[in-house]
Amino acid sequence: MKIRSAKYHIKQGAKSITKNGLMSVASIASVAACAFMLIISLCIAINLDRALEKVEESIGISLYLGDDVTEEEVKGLFEKLEAIPNVTDVLYMSKQDALNWAKTEWEDDQDILSGLEEDNPFPRSFELSINGAKNQKQVIKDVTNLQKEFEIQLVEARNKEEQEIQDIIENPLKESTTVNKSEQSTQATTQAKDSTTQATSSNQSSTESEEITVSIGDKDYEYIGIEKIRHSQKESDILLAVNNTVRIASIIIIIILAIISVAIIVNTIKLTVYVRKTEINIMKYVGATDWFIRWPFVIEGILIGIIGSIIPIVICIFGYSEVTNLIYDKMPFVKNYVEFKDTLSMFLAIAPVTVILGALLGVIGSVNSIKKHLNV
Repeated sequence: MKIRSAKYHIKQGAKSITKNGLMSVASIASVAACAFMLIISLCIAINLDRALEKVEESIGISLYLGDDVTEEEVKGLFEKLEAIPNVTDVLYMSKQDALNWAKTEWEDDQDILSGLEEDNPFPRSFELSINGAKNQKQVIKDVTNLQKEFEIQLVEARNKEEQEIQDIIENPLKESTTVNKSEQSTQATTQAKDSTTQATSSNQSSTESEEITVSIGDKDYEYIGIEKIRHSQKESDILLAVNNTVRIASIIIIIILAIISVAIIVNTIKLTVYVRKTEINIMKYVGATDWFIRWPFVIEGILIGIIGSIIPIVICIFGYSEVTNLIYDKMPFVKNYVEFKDTLSMFLAIAPVTVILGALLGVIGSVNSIKKHLNV
């Protein structure tokens, strides 16, 4: 396109906007509403993504060990944890490490922890780092299975040790003394009676014990190996659900507003086409190309789209800064979870997308409105 022709098309497009004042304002307002919704949804989505990134940076699983777990068992557990897929790092914290960490965290209130060196209440633990929030659920499942396997192994080992000790107690060295037959028979009779009584009582106790037995993995079972598993799966799920909901809702609203915007732009440009239909017909008869006739209307649509998108950008630049500052002032705890993206970085990313969307809506509306008038 020649520069002279370009100037003519831009001039004609700008004139058309001023001629159809009311409809042009309606078109600009509809595009502005669509652009405004796009900006709001992008601001929310970008900041939610930042919140998820922050959660992922601190995401992890903590495993707290019982006091009966030996150092040798800790080493074996460490190797198994390292072998779990999507676990990027495993950190072991001894009781002393945990106490030192608490002193660092409670620097201003260290006096509370004084005197705990001799009777340290902090448990030993493993801190697992995970490769992304999306993998946390599977890692938790793997760790829970390992907790049960380790508990079974631990209980079997402890039962075996207790049985060996019991056997030693019940089978002491026998003295080589002769027992007379009458005493043996008396003892046998007494033992028979005792065994009958014991069998009855053992049956009762076994029945009672069966009633209160809790299996490994049950809700009320108290683990002696990995006593507790702590994670932030609920928080991650909530953030992901909110993020997905906002995105889906935003897309639906933007599509609806985009359709309305295109419809209004079409009607606005149709007015211009109707006013200039005689001129268009003459231009066609004297040999003007379709694109020469179409360009002023396309530019009109683009101008409407750009103006409609710039207005909400300007409003949101000032509004975004005020809203984020207000949230920090009224709800300081939010800083612990969300660090809002700064205004400049935010709108350097959002503004081009919004302007392109506005111009695209204008082009779609203008091309559709003039198509039938070119078939002369």
